Amino acid sequence: MIENIARRSMEKLKVKIFDNKGITLIELLVTLTISAILLPVTYGALITGYKVYEKVSIDAQLREDADYVSSMVMKHLYSYPFDSIEECTPDHSGCIKFVNDTEKNVSSYSGKSFYEVKNEDVLHDEQKLELVNIDGKEQWSFNGEILDTSSDFSGSTISTSCSTNPCKDAMIQMTYKVSHPKFSKTLQLESRFGF
Repeated sequence: MIENIARRSMEKLKVKIFDNKGITLIELLVTLTISAILLPVTYGALITGYKVYEKVSIDAQLREDADYVSSMVMKHLYSYPFDSIEECTPDHSGCIKFVNDTEKNVSSYSGKSFYEVKNEDVLHDEQKLELVNIDGKEQWSFNGEILDTSSDFSGSTISTSCSTNPCKDAMIQMTYKVSHPKFSKTLQLESRFGF
């Protein structure tokens, strides 16, 4: 009995497999309706996900470029012994000068690893941190060395909290307005350090 049922089921399956009638209109309409509902939802989700990914990655790139500029400025300032700072011109908010007025000569102190200042010679050496225009976008430059990034720093400023001239100790504030050609929004970041 079970063999008869299995044989009949196999014959029905064989007939359906080798049937040349094709699909019915109802089957076609159901398939198209389901596809018309699922494809736009899937496509929309994929496009939205890609746009969010692109926005987040550009935002991260802008932050990395601003961090890179800040760290390179700090690196240059640690390696350059300056005595005071001056603003380049009152109307140029994207430039500041670091001035070294004295040169200290050191000598070893009684054969130990300590050093003492032997004498100070007067000199005037300065290095500039400024915004320069490179290929239509603003980039930071420290003493002529361009801190090249993929971002545009147009509108960024650098200022000090010093009221005396020459300024011997102050807080330096860098305000970055960072933009990217693929990103319509400008990201504003601040960095402060004192000396």
